Amino acid sequence: MTSIVVRAVIVAIAACAAAGCVAAQPQPRPWAADPDLGAIDGVVASPATAQLAGAFLRSQDPSAGLAAPPVRRTDVPVVVYATDPRFATAAGAPLSAAGVPAYLAVPVRVGHRSGSDTLQLAPDAPYSPRAVATGTEEAEMARSLTPDSRLLLDYPSHTWFRWTQTRVTALRSGTDTTLPGRDFDAGQFRQWLRTR
Repeated sequence: MTSIVVRAVIVAIAACAAAGCVAAQPQPRPWAADPDLGAIDGVVASPATAQLAGAFLRSQDPSAGLAAPPVRRTDVPVVVYATDPRFATAAGAPLSAAGVPAYLAVPVRVGHRSGSDTLQLAPDAPYSPRAVATGTEEAEMARSLTPDSRLLLDYPSHTWFRWTQTRVTALRSGTDTTLPGRDFDAGQFRQWLRTR
């Protein structure tokens, strides 16, 4: 009788597995809604952005002239968070408090430049334009993000992190080449911020 029960259980498990009766794995959820692309595209096309882009273009090529160059978005915007200095001294603070919104990095093509550059906007609507920077480092770093993570920048060390509510993983560092790939929990990250 026992062998019949065991066989029945094995058959039931096999049938359930074949039919997809396995518990569904939870999908990572984003921390916040994505920025409003329509509003961002409106800012990219604004006179304020054209004026900023013109100054940027002249800084790169003094012969560029005074005409405002066309600016267009070339990729998805990335919200960049900066490490919050208060986190390093806030014993027991959750890792979700390790950063604050710093800016929105929008990959753009400015005029006839051969590659994309980054338009930096205020991190919240109405997304005021702040600066244009060469290259697209933020977009490159964002390719390493998961749906439940954010891009965190430590300005003093120019270190980029993938940041979730429970872990921080170093992606690239301007001061420590051994850091990329290292994971931190809240306590470890707090200690790293104090000693970097």
